[in-house]
Formats: sequence, structure tokens, C-alpha cells
Amino acid sequence: MRIKSENFTVEINPIGAELSSFRSNNAEYIWQGDPKWWAGRAPILFPVLCSLKGGKYSYSGKEYNMTKHGFVRDAEFTVAEAYDKKAVLEYRDNEATYKMYPFKFLLQVIFELIDNTLHTTYRVKNHNCNTMYFSIGAHEAYRCPRNDSEKFEDYYIEFDKADNYHSETLSPDMLINGETYPVIKNGHILPLEYKWFEKDTLIFKNIQCRSVLLKSKKSPAVVDIAFGGAPYLGIWTKIGAPYVCIEPWYGMPDEENHNGKIENKLGIVALDADKEFSWTHSITIHENINI
Repeated sequence: MRIKSENFTVEINPIGAELSSFRSNNAEYIWQGDPKWWAGRAPILFPVLCSLKGGKYSYSGKEYNMTKHGFVRDAEFTVAEAYDKKAVLEYRDNEATYKMYPFKFLLQVIFELIDNTLHTTYRVKNHNCNTMYFSIGAHEAYRCPRNDSEKFEDYYIEFDKADNYHSETLSPDMLINGETYPVIKNGHILPLEYKWFEKDTLIFKNIQCRSVLLKSKKSPAVVDIAFGGAPYLGIWTKIGAPYVCIEPWYGMPDEENHNGKIENKLGIVALDADKEFSWTHSITIHENINI
């Protein structure tokens, strides 16, 4: 499905409620999913993020298996509302989800395009009589480079706050092992180099900055990603791939010493019975301007 403003068009795939295109009259900004590198574009991560220890977790004495990043990215959403500049897609618990996740829920994803800004709201409703545990995160991949005259290393990420940025270290099983390593020292610029992704993903825990800019040294267009309060940030690509994922998260990979209980999972959201969680993050495209 498609929503439009005067100069921008957004396309959304009902499978996974995945943002599949954000383009202007001049350029496409979302990675188009070439399976040579990675077939995804912008999957929604729910109800877990990244890897579970042993691919499983437990709740109320019962064990459940779930693949990396959860099951929603492959789920078929229903279009609940559709307008020129706004769309609401939703997905509910069902017999298939109960095998992986014992909670009753409604997940709504609301896309609203206002001029050059796409606001994406994730709304989770707990339909249980007890606390529901989940994580949720965005995984948008941006074209990088966007044209043939550039290369990946011409790009950089500019954080809105100067700080000492340290990434969590991942084990071979993609679990957090409690160690960190420095990425930026008392600064706010991350030059994009494939060396950063030799250990897979840069993961920033309890990050204080609220937005980043994806910029090129050779072209003026800027992508502004606002986290909307999300406390964790992932940055990822594959070595040699022409994209970069900038991923605000409410949740984290499992720790190596995690006891397996979902309620003890690092970064887990605990939502009380019959309550609602809502989170909005935004992508703004600035063309022909350096900010």
C-alpha cells in the first residue's frame, strides 16, 4: 500500500507491516532488499529482539522457542485504516502465535507522512489479565551509497550529542557478554567503515542521544532518524553491502548468563494487564541541504 505527500511517497508491505520504500522525486532512500546481500528492508522486531539464548525462553514454567527478532516480520497484517497520508496496520495473537508466545495482544503500526517526515508509531495493547513481556524495535535499512559516484566510506553518522560511545560485545552466539569497546571518544561523528561490523552489530546501551543524521561527504541529502525515546540503538550492515541499518530499540539481545525467563530479559518491556504501550520514531529526508 502507498501513502503520499506533495514530494514524497512511502510504500508499505502488509507482510510484516514493513516499510519498503521512502522516496522523493529525486531518489529512493530505503534499501531495496537485494537478496545478494540481505532481502530485508525494514522489518519490525517483535516480541523479541536479536538472539535468544539457545533460541528459547521460559514463562510461567513453560519453555517456548522463537527465531531471531521474533515472528512479526513474517506475519500478514490487516489494513485497518487507509488514507492519502496515513495508514494503520494491525496484527493480533492467534493459534500460531500461542505456540511461540503465550500472550494475547494487538500490535498496531501507524504510518503517517507529513511533508518530508515519516512518523511510525508502534502501539501494543495487552489483552491479558496479567503482565505481558515484550521487546519491539525498528530495523530500517538505508541505501548507502545512494549513487554510483559514491562509496560506503563517503558516509558518516552524526549523533546529536557528543559523548563517549561504547558498543556492547557480542559472543559467537550473538549474546551480550558484558564487555564493551570504544567506538567514539568524546565526539559525535561515526565514519562508516566496514571494520565496525566485523563483530556484526554496533549496540549502544542506554544511549543518551535522541537522534542521528546519516550524511554523505559528496552529496547534500541528509536522513534524520529520531528515536522517540528508545533507550537502545543498533547499527548494522554486512561487510561490502551498500546499505546501513540504523535501529532504535526497546530491548536487547540476551546476555550470556541470562536465566531464560522472559521477565528477566535485558531491556524487556513489562506491560500491565489491559494497558497500552505506544512509541513513535521518525525519519525525515532533507534534500539539497546540509544541516
